[in-house]
Amino acid sequence: NFMVTLYNPLAHSGYQYVRLPVSGKKYIVKDYRGVETPSQMVPVAESVEDLNYRFSNASYELVFLANELPPLGYKSYYVSRIIETVDDFIQNPSSPTVQIQSDQPYKQWHSEEVSIGNKYLNVSFDTNGFLSTITLNGVAHRLRQTFVYYEAAMGNNVAFRNRSSGAYIFRPNGTDSPIADSVQLKVFRGNVVQEVHQVFNEWVSQVVRVYADENHVEFEWMVGPIPIEDRVGKEIVSRFYTAAQSNGVFWTDSNGREMIKRKRNHRDTWDVNLEEPIAGNYYPVTAKIALEDENIRLAVLNDRAQGGSSLEDGALELMVHRRLLHDDAFGVEEALDERAFGRGLIARGKHYVVFGSKKTSSPTLQAKERFLQNHVLLPNWVFLSDVSKFKYEDWQKRFNNIYSALSLSLPLNVNLMTFEPWKDNSLLVRFEHLLEKDEDPMYSKPVRFNLQDIFRSFSIEEIRETTLAGNQWKEDNTRFQFKADPNYLKQITRAEIVNPFNGTERVVKKDDQSAVENLKNVSNEGI
Repeated sequence: NFMVTLYNPLAHSGYQYVRLPVSGKKYIVKDYRGVETPSQMVPVAESVEDLNYRFSNASYELVFLANELPPLGYKSYYVSRIIETVDDFIQNPSSPTVQIQSDQPYKQWHSEEVSIGNKYLNVSFDTNGFLSTITLNGVAHRLRQTFVYYEAAMGNNVAFRNRSSGAYIFRPNGTDSPIADSVQLKVFRGNVVQEVHQVFNEWVSQVVRVYADENHVEFEWMVGPIPIEDRVGKEIVSRFYTAAQSNGVFWTDSNGREMIKRKRNHRDTWDVNLEEPIAGNYYPVTAKIALEDENIRLAVLNDRAQGGSSLEDGALELMVHRRLLHDDAFGVEEALDERAFGRGLIARGKHYVVFGSKKTSSPTLQAKERFLQNHVLLPNWVFLSDVSKFKYEDWQKRFNNIYSALSLSLPLNVNLMTFEPWKDNSLLVRFEHLLEKDEDPMYSKPVRFNLQDIFRSFSIEEIRETTLAGNQWKEDNTRFQFKADPNYLKQITRAEIVNPFNGTERVVKKDDQSAVENLKNVSNEGI
């Protein structure tokens, strides 16, 4: 028996699909009220099991939905293993004849069209094993995903245009090449999650998941070690294709906040002539990349900073791994050939795909992406504890298995960025409006809420506003004035400027009921 505790760092009541590697075949999950939580057993992907230097003996993942996680708090679950047969008791039974997924026999490699989905969406894979379509409200849309690679340029670094692709520069040598012409896949379906395990080749694999109550598709990719026997460096990207007529336009985020409009082979303030048509259209993507036309929208959220682009209409790509053999002469003085256990590194991560119609979505797709982004960037913390000495009834009575530091959840479009002890019995608090203007008719509006209702564990005596950095009172802040020499000023064509989020902070003191009626405005500029 073991306890799973999830800490929710967000100021909203939340949920999470928990995945735990286990060696048993059957488990029961209960919450603090004694309610049994639906769960499912899914085999660990074979590509993961086959990893060199893997020390875990887990062959399955226990998957369950942890729901109603309190804001800025935790909730615990009691998990007990069920022993029904001798094989269930043995950690690693010698006979491999029984491989069971919760409610369906184990599937062998497929060669026909298959699909997985839920009540919101359905994704289909063609006879070659590639993701091919996504169906929403009975309408099928093109959505293809694959992996390709760029061969890295091998320059001599004497002239800038001859530099090698390296740690600080991306210089592909020509166009991309496909990783595979066909994909092996296995399908697993259950009441909690449906997923397809794809194997592109011996060093690229992926799991595509659709959870029961999610309106997005999860892609968990694993790439490496990238082969270099041909003495050619390679840069691997995951690419998505749609039928959207995007006209060269796409968006990338600015440090997870504003979305910045990009246009292929274009700069707003000058006429550009790109000598590097691939690298010249790449941009940093720290949280999301998206494209759209009048009818549909595709957004891909990533779990780490990556380079991304849209090199053709309707297509998005994100770079997931690189292995290079030549230094780029920018100061590292070595090639980007990182290794572990004497082999090239293996990279593993997730992409979250949101796809839908722009006309019928409420909340809008942009709002859904913002809410999902918050969960992706700030997931619940998972803690495991051994409770084998306690029966469930003892565990239920002895421990405090649910707690929240807040009395109420914040509005869905407001994030509690900072809540930290400051000085003189005060706290530094930052609130953030999650949406930009016009992203959603309702959720983009300014929000009004009562601070005392949120923080009932103490009384608010005083609220004083600071600059965003929290190091100066707002009334003491004076903006610097600069005078430019008119002799050096030149006329320029002024392009449309996207103003960054402005923000202020509040310092909240304790122990006073006089501020109970003090209502706080959180606008789109952020607070």
